[in-house]
Amino acid sequence: MERLRIAALVVLVVLFSSCQNTSDRAGSPEDTDNPAYGDVLVIGTEADADALNPLVSVANTGSDVYGQLFCQLARIKPDMKDFEPWLATRWEFSPDRRTLTFQLRDDVTWHDGEKFSAHDVVFSFDLYSSEEIGWKTIRWLEDIESVTAVDSFAVRFDFRQAYPDQFFDAWIFRPLPRHILQNVSLDAMRTADFNRQPIGNGPFRFISWIPQQRIELAAYDGYFEGRPFLDRLVWKVIPDATSLATQLGNGQIDLWPVVPSAQKVRVRELPNINVHSYPSRVYHYVCWNIADPLFSDRSVRRALSMAIDRQKIIDSLLDGMGRPAMGPIPSFLWAHNPDLKQIPFDPQQAVELLAREGWVDRDGDGWLDRDGQPFEFEIITNGDNQIRADITVVLQEDLRKIGIKVVPRLVEWTVFVERLTRKKDFQAAVSAWVSAIKVDLTTIWHSRSIMDKYNIGHYANPGVDSLIDHARVELDRETARDLWGRAQQIIVDDAPYTFLFVTDEVVAVDGRVRNVRPTTYSWDYNLCRWWVPTGEQRYPDW
Repeated sequence: MERLRIAALVVLVVLFSSCQNTSDRAGSPEDTDNPAYGDVLVIGTEADADALNPLVSVANTGSDVYGQLFCQLARIKPDMKDFEPWLATRWEFSPDRRTLTFQLRDDVTWHDGEKFSAHDVVFSFDLYSSEEIGWKTIRWLEDIESVTAVDSFAVRFDFRQAYPDQFFDAWIFRPLPRHILQNVSLDAMRTADFNRQPIGNGPFRFISWIPQQRIELAAYDGYFEGRPFLDRLVWKVIPDATSLATQLGNGQIDLWPVVPSAQKVRVRELPNINVHSYPSRVYHYVCWNIADPLFSDRSVRRALSMAIDRQKIIDSLLDGMGRPAMGPIPSFLWAHNPDLKQIPFDPQQAVELLAREGWVDRDGDGWLDRDGQPFEFEIITNGDNQIRADITVVLQEDLRKIGIKVVPRLVEWTVFVERLTRKKDFQAAVSAWVSAIKVDLTTIWHSRSIMDKYNIGHYANPGVDSLIDHARVELDRETARDLWGRAQQIIVDDAPYTFLFVTDEVVAVDGRVRNVRPTTYSWDYNLCRWWVPTGEQRYPDW
């Protein structure tokens, strides 16, 4: 088995190696002796999926589901440094590292029985790299010059240049079935039936989707690595966190993959529930939309950050179980700058900065104004996330103290995603990003990504653009680290976001489920090998 160790992949701090697969409760079963087939795993989620096609989905539930439906050429290991074969059996770079060739398995079928081949990979690359479709991570494909089918089970990636993350970029997308999608036009791809009734090649196949209720998958008997032990996976939409905890406790759901801080203590006290903790890849933030004139000025954005008490949010809303987020690259990635100078919590200095920009209370009504207009704006978030909803209230109070009127607006999840990533129709927003395990700030912070999905705040700084462009192709690790570090500091100084907090992730799962091994990369690592003893199996009655 050939494995490629990529020099520029993330290197986790020592903490990861001690936490990546821990359980807060002794006796969490991870045995693999005599696993049994059968049973249904009911997964609680606060938000529905937006689509089940990896080409167009941007929501977390969508990616959790399609992660079981579609495979990748290789599988990343829990250490997030090594890869092992998946759809490909082996791979090899040319001596000049300008070409990467994958040898594919010849026993993979799509869920409708059609054979998977190199032609699916070539077809899929053209879709993922289409500017018209605007895949969420399209910028990772910019340095791939072409993808060619050598034969039915070999595919070649040709690169414009050699750079550290070539394998990552070839690996990142999940091949789609050419025989189903080849007749769907690019402009129809967002609304294609496939997005709600996908045909994949992974361990589970699609069964049904009742919007705002549940998504159901079944084990695929023809899965090339062997049928999963569980018969079915069901994502059950439960918008309220308190209800999720209740249903976990009484057995109506088996798994809560992302337990919010407000429920962590309660969940740990539930009988027969195993709780796993591991370092999170998620950071929460407030995005100030620079396209709005209120936030176009750097000093104003810095003042807003100075007025927000992040520690109060951590203490009051997270029960102290969090840490301030320092910037756009999390601390467990090799390129994180540990010496970032932060914008301090200093409401008085915030008032002075705003006054220098012309924002003062001229009429004595307690609100700042300029040119006859009050400093007032709407801040949106998804109402099914209680922590985010509570954050908007804290922000409203903090900014009221310096004379800024904030109007919180809670919207339904799919509306929220649409407004943020497609329409970019908002003034300010509270949300969170799951950090990529490849170090690259292009997708969120480069000016050429403004027309893509994830540069939601229209951030543009020529200096940051230049640093990103040089860092992502720099072969020397220390030089690249310096470039990334300088880019991070400029972003923090520019304050397009107020970086709020990070936490450890908590996954809660019914104790009857065996071999559960969540990792920082994903809670569902090895999900197709989870199992339930025959005597403890139960099937929900819908």
